[in-house]
Amino acid sequence: MYSIINRKMLQRTGKKFFPVADPLLKGAVTAALAALGIFALLFEYPCPFLTLTGAPCLGCGTTHAVRELLAGNFSAAFRCHGMFWTFPLIWLYFCADFRLLKNKKCNDGAFAAIVIGYLLDYALRVLF
Repeated sequence: MYSIINRKMLQRTGKKFFPVADPLLKGAVTAALAALGIFALLFEYPCPFLTLTGAPCLGCGTTHAVRELLAGNFSAAFRCHGMFWTFPLIWLYFCADFRLLKNKKCNDGAFAAIVIGYLLDYALRVLF
């Protein structure tokens, strides 16, 4: 789907297409996520998705994992959320227009591995 959209945009505009290519938008998203993260670390509040649906989201447990990591409890951090350490990688992918690595296959494979890791972690947390 992305390649079809990308080809159509290239044909129309002659430029590379990515929905978040604007640096100001990236800065605004980064600032908003940083503010939300700081708020989440300072104040305890329940996950909005969990509150609305009763089911945990893919990121449930991340705040607790970061708190445990900052306290030096690495094993407790991984028990809270096994993929919390990938957030800096996802942010780098976002800032690099999801083209962090030069080789497209390696880039797509690394991002797919992160997504699969999140899904596996989620499945394990929901099942056990």
